[in-house]
Amino acid sequence: MMNSLYELNNIEQHYDGRKVLNIENLRLDENQIIGFFGPNGSGKSTLFSLLSFVDKPSFGEISFNGMCNKKMDLETRQSVVMVPQNPYLLKRTVYENVSYGLKLRKQTDNLDAKVLEALALVGLDSSFSQRKWSQLSGGEAQRVALAARLILKPKVLILDEPTSGVDTNSAQLIKEAILCAKQKYNTTIFISSHDHNWLNHICDRRVALFQGNLVESGSVNLLFAPWEKNNEGNLVKVFMDGQRLVIPNSEEKKRDSVVMINSDNITICRENCEHMKNENTLIGEVQSIRQQPSGNHLLIEFSVGGVSFSSRLTREEMQKQTLLPGDKIHVNIDTCGVCWI
Repeated sequence: MMNSLYELNNIEQHYDGRKVLNIENLRLDENQIIGFFGPNGSGKSTLFSLLSFVDKPSFGEISFNGMCNKKMDLETRQSVVMVPQNPYLLKRTVYENVSYGLKLRKQTDNLDAKVLEALALVGLDSSFSQRKWSQLSGGEAQRVALAARLILKPKVLILDEPTSGVDTNSAQLIKEAILCAKQKYNTTIFISSHDHNWLNHICDRRVALFQGNLVESGSVNLLFAPWEKNNEGNLVKVFMDGQRLVIPNSEEKKRDSVVMINSDNITICRENCEHMKNENTLIGEVQSIRQQPSGNHLLIEFSVGGVSFSSRLTREEMQKQTLLPGDKIHVNIDTCGVCWI
């Protein structure tokens, strides 16, 4: 059983009289890497400002480690650190940047060794410590900013677009540093990134936001590139087994786009399925069946041509279908209800 780290209840955040975030309930467990997905303006950065205690919610409560955000002491707040999308570096050496947080906290024992350890975590050798901030590439600056947070051994590390504008090598080294921090320090890590393939491969769980609302907090379905175009110019997902899914009204979307599908927009059927079949119906195979926290729903995880999906069924629907792992099923995806990210 995972231990809950954050509990968000009836959260609303308003800016200039406009509601930009509306989360009824969200639980985030400790020692996980959790990826936050959603288009620009969906509320990811607003949520991160609440989770890092930079801002307070307009309404609702956030508890952290069982403590209400209204009663939180400085030490608890300092155990959560964030690397913003465009991190600010002091106009000093790399050493001064990385050691700055520990000096502020008056934790200066073995400072040299700690700086070198933090730099090694992000793939930078000891010679980097004396470099000036102005001598760093974009990827190196991002890694120095990450090292400046990792040296604090935080309980929670929040990364907003950590691979934005960095080279492939830096993106890989950032990924390795994140995995190492989780393993070495038991750090819980929240990440948002537009590099959806990179994010999908690193996270234990996915949380999706759309227009300030939680789309689904445990079973977001994502369809990644590559896409093909049909004669009408719409995007077509061609699965490894040759099956095809056409997304209508997608003429203006790029071939590297990502589609987010709510599990409630997927219908599955095992037998007597003639009533639901159409030209977009896919054939899948059930992989696992899990109970949802609500109790009345079951999460059916299945694959289509090597791509994993999930759909929710009520217990009554489940009894009618009598589904088991390994069963072949017919799958309909409501392509009119997809969200592009």
